[in-house]
Amino acid sequence: MEPKEIDFVKVVLKTLELIIIKPFTLPYKIYKNALIALSNSNADNSEESNLSTDFPLYIWLISIFNALIVLAYPIGIIMAIKGASGYFGSFGLFIGILIITYFSPLYIGLIREFLQISLKVLLYLKIISKK
Repeated sequence: MEPKEIDFVKVVLKTLELIIIKPFTLPYKIYKNALIALSNSNADNSEESNLSTDFPLYIWLISIFNALIVLAYPIGIIMAIKGASGYFGSFGLFIGILIITYFSPLYIGLIREFLQISLKVLLYLKIISKK
C-alpha cells in the first residue's frame, strides 16, 4: 500500500467545518428529522408501523423524545420572552435562553439516539426478513 499525499488545506477546512459549522447546523437537522419522524409515523418503513406490535412501550418512548425535540423551540422561545420580561429580565438573559434553546435538540437527540440504536437494528432485521 503506497502512502497517500495529505492535502493540508482540505484537512484544515474539514476541521474548521466540523468544529465551527457543524455544531450550528446540527440542531436544525435534528429538529427537522424529529418533525419528519413524527409526520411519517404511519409510513410502511417507519419504526411505529413495523415494531409497534412487538415493542409498544419502546416505540412510545422514542416518540416522546421526538415530541420533546419538536416542543423544545416553542417552549424555549416562550421561556426567553418570559425571562426577559420578568423582574430580573434583561436582553442578555433573553439571548442566553435562546442560545440554550437552540442547542437543546442536541442534548435530547443524543439521548434519543442512544436509546434508538437497538430499535434500528430490530427494524432493519424485520425489514430484511420480510423480503
